[in-house]
Amino acid sequence: MKTNLLLLLVIFLFSVFLSLPIVKLGLYQMHDDQQVARLYLFDKSAKEGQFPVRWVDELGFGFGYPLFVFYPPLVYMLGEVFHLLGFGFIDSVKLVFFFSVFGSGIAMFILVKELWGRLAGLTASLFYMVLPYRALDIYVRGALAEAFSFVWLPLILWSYHMFYKTRKHIYWILSGLFLALLMITHNLIFLPFMLILPFYLLFLIFKSAEKRKFIVYCFLSIVLSLGIPAFFWIPAILEKKFTLVDQLLLTNLADFRIHFVYLQQLWNWTWGFGGSAAGLADGISFKIGKLHIIVSLATFMLALALLVKSKKLSKLSIVNYQLSIVFVLLFILSAFMTTFYSKFVWEIIKPLAYLQFPWRFLMFTGLFSSALTGALIYLLRVTIFRLLAFFLLMILLLLPNLKLFKPESYRFDLTDEIATAKSTINWDVSKTSFEYIPKGIGLTEDEFGHPMINLNQYQIPMQKIEVSPETAKIYNLEPSSSKIKFGIDAFSRTTVKANVFSFPGWNLEIDGKPMSFSDNNPFKLITFEVDEGAHDIVLEFKRTFIRNLADFVSFFTMLAIISSLIFLKLIKIKTKLAK
Repeated sequence: MKTNLLLLLVIFLFSVFLSLPIVKLGLYQMHDDQQVARLYLFDKSAKEGQFPVRWVDELGFGFGYPLFVFYPPLVYMLGEVFHLLGFGFIDSVKLVFFFSVFGSGIAMFILVKELWGRLAGLTASLFYMVLPYRALDIYVRGALAEAFSFVWLPLILWSYHMFYKTRKHIYWILSGLFLALLMITHNLIFLPFMLILPFYLLFLIFKSAEKRKFIVYCFLSIVLSLGIPAFFWIPAILEKKFTLVDQLLLTNLADFRIHFVYLQQLWNWTWGFGGSAAGLADGISFKIGKLHIIVSLATFMLALALLVKSKKLSKLSIVNYQLSIVFVLLFILSAFMTTFYSKFVWEIIKPLAYLQFPWRFLMFTGLFSSALTGALIYLLRVTIFRLLAFFLLMILLLLPNLKLFKPESYRFDLTDEIATAKSTINWDVSKTSFEYIPKGIGLTEDEFGHPMINLNQYQIPMQKIEVSPETAKIYNLEPSSSKIKFGIDAFSRTTVKANVFSFPGWNLEIDGKPMSFSDNNPFKLITFEVDEGAHDIVLEFKRTFIRNLADFVSFFTMLAIISSLIFLKLIKIKTKLAK
């Protein structure tokens, strides 16, 4: 127990060391410069009563859009916890980044310690935290959700292995839970991982003494992984047809065909802070890491040699050696999926196009190559060789990679007030990501050739509700992120424009009666007419049938899990009493 705590302390200190650049005042420059604004708007919507949060009101150039219908919410839920504990929005985002490093180190330690022992677990954990792709995600891209996805991957592999080993029901339930958490952390990591996971499960099924039972419970875990986050993925799939997402994420500069990685880039490439481009014009590095590659291949050769030459091996040793080989094959598969040679797979499996960047598979090369460093320690077998290998690997790991864990530049003057200012969110943040605005809005190109809504900064609305002052007067206006209440005194029949994007779920009531509205205008804004006289108006973003159904599926799945756990506990207690 003391040894485990000491090793966990080492992992924590490593996490702190890798995260030191985060501690500085302000925030560093990053590609996805939206995290603070998104957390702020998540907090605002949640405090106004949205559950689950789906609509945010200041993004989309001030017109609002259903960000969290389509974007996984878990990292912002975690950020909200830190904010409620008293941290500012910037600091809360920094804490989520830190726990993405620390949490993933713990997760890898848990997996590899179970497979190959404590020293192997520590080695794999440190390798997993010091991945070049990890530095890219945090200090170049600022990809908060993707960075946190590292946490769940080892835990998914661990829970399935524990169910294979013990047959305890809690582990297949945990498998489904961890998969669900991955889904609501980053659905675009969940999707490709579900192409890789079956190969791992096939190995466990093949080695299982009760194959049918194992298959049934694996299937049930997948059902759980889809049932728990149904509140998110069902509306995300069925309602994306109302947005520009396909138009913006599947074409032109977002087309996956121009973002494949070349083999020499996987081995080594100049570190940079630019963007992903066609061919070898990338301004950032997609290297796996020379040491990660070498160790993976060395582990493969050593495991294969031991399997061939060792005549007397226990069943456990055989499984451990074979699992090393399986991990190497999955490492190679993941690397293959980043390259142009895998183009036929991408074109067969159409949903992969939403990943945009084939190099996202580098997350899985990092997963398996890091685990394989632990396997190498285990395969050396002699204690002194293991210790020497550990210290040598640490030196070779840290010397070339630590320098990657720093940003290009800082914004020391950035505060919560500046980052969450209405003008900042309405324009600076909105123009970097607007794929969830309504379909049918006209697009143009900015000075860099990127798609852009046909709107300039001076056209951003200053008021939520607009009427002609000659025909009507607005009073008692109470706007919130998902509900706008006001009174209107119309001198004649009047057209009212709400500066809110029209989207399924918005409902209009005039004097307590449901009414229809129009969005037949260039920006698909909610418009309606009122007769002469005084009226009470309520515009509210509510659940649709699809969202109600999705929420029910999530609630029912969670209820079924809780009921099952209670039932299993009662059975266990009854069995003990019977004895």
